[in-house]
Amino acid sequence: MTSKGPLRRKDERKQLDARYRRFDVAGLQRVACQAIGANRCNSLEKVGEGNYNKAYRLAMENGQRVIAKIPHPNAGPPAFTTASEVATMEFASTILSIPMPKVLAWSATDQNPVDTEYIIMEEAKGSPLQEVWHDLQLRTKRDIIHEIIDVERKLLSVSFDRVGSLYFNDCSVPDCAPMLATAGSQELCDTIQSRFCIGPIVRREFWEKERSEMRQHHGNTSREYLESVARREIDWMKAYADPQKAADNPWQYKSAEQHSPEAHILSLHKFLSAIPHIIPKDANIVSPRVWHPDFHAAWTTPVFLGANPPLLLDYGIDMLMKLPDNFKNLDEVTKDQLRYQVSQSILIHAYETLTAEKNPLMNTMMRYPHSQTLKQLEAFAGSSWDNCLFPLQECLIRVEKEWDHFDSTEPCPFHYSSEEIREHRKEADVLNDNQALWGELRGILTDEGYTSNETFGRATELLEKLRETGLDRLKGDERNEFDREKRVVLDPSAPA
Repeated sequence: MTSKGPLRRKDERKQLDARYRRFDVAGLQRVACQAIGANRCNSLEKVGEGNYNKAYRLAMENGQRVIAKIPHPNAGPPAFTTASEVATMEFASTILSIPMPKVLAWSATDQNPVDTEYIIMEEAKGSPLQEVWHDLQLRTKRDIIHEIIDVERKLLSVSFDRVGSLYFNDCSVPDCAPMLATAGSQELCDTIQSRFCIGPIVRREFWEKERSEMRQHHGNTSREYLESVARREIDWMKAYADPQKAADNPWQYKSAEQHSPEAHILSLHKFLSAIPHIIPKDANIVSPRVWHPDFHAAWTTPVFLGANPPLLLDYGIDMLMKLPDNFKNLDEVTKDQLRYQVSQSILIHAYETLTAEKNPLMNTMMRYPHSQTLKQLEAFAGSSWDNCLFPLQECLIRVEKEWDHFDSTEPCPFHYSSEEIREHRKEADVLNDNQALWGELRGILTDEGYTSNETFGRATELLEKLRETGLDRLKGDERNEFDREKRVVLDPSAPA
């Protein structure tokens, strides 16, 4: 279901195209058979599809089963992405002793019988954690949190001398270089350096749109990396940013300067000027170490930028360690909200307590001053054009305001006037209203206007509220267009 007539239908087609990968099914079956010494594949079924990969289960005549992963075109730079994912899985398994499915066969090119990149691996037992987490008992969740902390400790146990993605030493990826690793023993360091190297970052932010055609240096140190993010976006905007073709999501608040490349570039230059002064002084915090939201996107990132508590923990709640005395007298909706709040508070407390005990580096990072501001600056600087400029400006205003706390001997290299801050605060009021509305829509309607069949009824109710909010700001033709688009949402068969 789309929320915006022809534009949304066109966007849906674009999203589908970005996830369409043609491959030779018979070739995939042959490659999988060869990987495990089977004679014939009895069946192939798709068992999962994410934003960047499709997963298939292949069942052999001898009873063995394997999983094949096929990357989408939007997964990242061809060849680099698969080569780095396999190397990182091998590193996690053999060096860090993190349980991983064994990779049985892989190819980082499409010059093979499958006609595309692929990874053939053992089938992991159990179900994806995010699919069963909601139904687990609190005690079981706490046990899992303990296991997650152990994985995080292992990930942070090896430091590297540069930022980048991991590859095998004998890979054919350009711009890879030997690296120095610091681990528990010299023998382990030698093993790492004999098998692995560090090369171009495969994070999609560096390769989206025309960025894949730009010559980029991703930087070796944390300072160089942050500077490369800002310069990448400045160079891209100077060459390719077209206000007439800018993404215009009607459901997301945009400031008046959103479609001005000059406004983005000005903010990015302010960010660039501040980087040398706001980088942490703690050598451990700035050291590159492997981190990942998933091993597809793992890289050696400065700890203060990459390491985050698990997404299973909702740090957006107000901590509440026990139910209130009047709990029995409350309505069921409020009871459910309080149960969730208490359970999350207990899990967060358990995570932070055990992290302090078992993983001191992660504990230090979580309590490092301005750690969230630094993470946000990196994220917002790299996505202001396609998402929103306002959050980057908000971070920069915060940096200037709190400059004395950054332990710099130099004055803040940029300045926002009182008038600029006043105008920014006016926009903040509108943005806060917008975010509060989307808080109500969480889990029901995405910020791109998508909903599921199960939540369609609730979504239409909330769209009525969204319509009233939007109409306060829309005039003339814009208002008429909003009404027309809403009719398409509520009745997909309506004329576009």
